[in-house]
Amino acid sequence: MFTNYIDSFVTQLLWPLLEGSSEGKTVLFLWMLGVTIIITSYIRKNKMIREKLYKDKNSNLKYLKLAIIILIISAFIGLFIEAYIRHSFGVSFYTILTSMNPSTSTTSPMHSHAFKSVLGIFANNIVPSHVNTGSSILQYVMPYALVIIILWPLSYVLGVIGISDMRDLHRFVAIIALCVALIGLIDGGIFSQPFLIGFGFLLLVYFSNEKIGIKYFINPIVIMGFILLLGMFIEVGGSDTACHTLTVVNQTEPVDMSEFNVTNIEVKDNITTYTLNCTTPDKTLIKQVFAKFKDKSDLTFMSWNFYSYLDNPTMRMRQNHSL
Repeated sequence: MFTNYIDSFVTQLLWPLLEGSSEGKTVLFLWMLGVTIIITSYIRKNKMIREKLYKDKNSNLKYLKLAIIILIISAFIGLFIEAYIRHSFGVSFYTILTSMNPSTSTTSPMHSHAFKSVLGIFANNIVPSHVNTGSSILQYVMPYALVIIILWPLSYVLGVIGISDMRDLHRFVAIIALCVALIGLIDGGIFSQPFLIGFGFLLLVYFSNEKIGIKYFINPIVIMGFILLLGMFIEVGGSDTACHTLTVVNQTEPVDMSEFNVTNIEVKDNITTYTLNCTTPDKTLIKQVFAKFKDKSDLTFMSWNFYSYLDNPTMRMRQNHSL
């Protein structure tokens, strides 16, 4: 948080787990990892606590099961909040929201920052200013996203209790999985890389019941397969390959959109909808929209094109066909 000497190294080292380049997630993961190791070690060594928490042989699995259930319910709540935001503005579910004020933040069904914005309430006065806490999205997810204030600590506590009474190997895997899943829940949501990795390994630890064998992969694979299939359906099925639709809320002044090949503009009350017939990749286009509408609107919704992330003949053929 306070030095730049090892930021790049640590961030790249943990990228496969945490996804992205945010040092905020890196700091949070390392902090949670250390605290969880200390707490689980204390519980394991305290005979009085163990006698109260673990009444029978499978008590730890019951705690872990509750933590897993709360995690997946929370993740789907985040997805429903994303749907609610778009419904309230009358736009498609398959869009990326960009909030402009007071700082630029994005959220989408595929990578949700709905819960991250709640964390921003507590983090804004702690983290460096260059770490984006997503707090500008908070005004659009209130009050529903506040449920995470209860569910996130509850799933952590139950998970820690369940993990503490496991053998060393399973405990080590489960500690990392729990921390990664909880970070993914608030920064990315149900389809984010951290959540999927962490949640998948928690399922594996639960169903294996401290045993090792191929057969214990079956249930986790089925459950994770359903989540991945749902994610692919939304990501690919929701892609607009013909054009980009940009919906701008409360545009306060004209914006030069000539570089985006605008084919249609519709204005209804405080909402302006642009149809962009361009081949600019989504990530680049979103950054350009940032620059264009910053301080000139409250928020935007833009459709996405999954194929814009792929540089291959199919992508080029779709782009040429749309033009």
